[in-house]
Amino acid sequence: MRPGLTKIATLPPGGGQPLSLSHLGHVSPATYSYTTPGGCDQLSAVLHKPARVRSEALNPGRKVYAYRGGSVVWAGILDEPVPSDQGWQITAHGAGTYGQDWRSIWTGTWGTGTPDQSVNNAIGRGLDWVNPGIGSPSGMWMGQQVDSGSQSVTDLLNQICAKGGLTWQVVTGPGGNRLNVYALPTTPNRLLVSTAPVGQSIAAGADAIYIRYQSSADKNKTKAAYGLTSVTQGSMISQLGRTEDYLDLSSAGVQTSGQAQAVGTAVLQRFTRAGFTDVLPAPRGALANMGGTPVDPGAFYQDGAMHMYLRVLLTDFAFAGEVARGPVQFLVAAYQWDDAAMVASITPFESIRHDFSSLMQIAAQDDHPRSRPTHKKKKGR
Repeated sequence: MRPGLTKIATLPPGGGQPLSLSHLGHVSPATYSYTTPGGCDQLSAVLHKPARVRSEALNPGRKVYAYRGGSVVWAGILDEPVPSDQGWQITAHGAGTYGQDWRSIWTGTWGTGTPDQSVNNAIGRGLDWVNPGIGSPSGMWMGQQVDSGSQSVTDLLNQICAKGGLTWQVVTGPGGNRLNVYALPTTPNRLLVSTAPVGQSIAAGADAIYIRYQSSADKNKTKAAYGLTSVTQGSMISQLGRTEDYLDLSSAGVQTSGQAQAVGTAVLQRFTRAGFTDVLPAPRGALANMGGTPVDPGAFYQDGAMHMYLRVLLTDFAFAGEVARGPVQFLVAAYQWDDAAMVASITPFESIRHDFSSLMQIAAQDDHPRSRPTHKKKKGR
């Protein structure tokens, strides 16, 4: 291991001969990152070449590939480089952000086939993703119809995942930028050895949710009917006592009580009361596979979203919070590799799960959920 092992090349949007930035001049070790949901996120580096000298390799809109060894570890699109005293400041946005620039266009009847149709239509128009097929995984939310073209592909993917135990990621590697929609992992596939405890905070949140939902729609002279159901998290209640909250899903259309309960259950499952207050550093040697063999932290995220298993020296207290004690397990929300310092920065997925209000808003998004029912009076009454 040494700094600067990752090499950067660019090529025209329509394909062609790649140009290595290292052939133009000295390139500072890059910093690149990933997110979940998403994928390749941001990349930055400096090409130490006088600002008066500019190559076509720096033209904005070119595809950017970061290579480590013989593998592509990051892919994205070049932004407009900025000249400076040091040379050219290079930035790029990754393949996981592409969906923000493409609209969700669909035809026919809104249903479980809409996400695949929308993504495939965008791919047909030029979105540089490969879609093996989203299908209709358990937990996919299709309860709120959205007009064709009114949201981005990224928004659509967030919508179908946010109300269930799902997430999505574009994995860059052999075969292109592959879209994956999958259940939140629970089985670790990496070890992170930390020699110092990381600060945590404890957030307030409910362990019982009452949910208002629409049980039948307006029909002829019959007004819409609404029901109230509830979900609880028994382990939290026995540990911390009962705390109640309210969620209004009535704007999402007709549902059964079971469908409404599934949304509330997903909120309780995703919420983590004990959260990390700091990013976890991972210097070289700190990341390993499940057998304990160190892995290259500049390339390990090529496997996709990592459900990390954090092992700390101080395990004689409830470092993870909640009910269970012992080593921490968490899904990685953001991962950044600094090829100069040779240190990875890891942000747990709990950053959003630690905010109960945000989870409630996400669960009832798309139609401006109400905190309580509102009733409009007709004129003359």
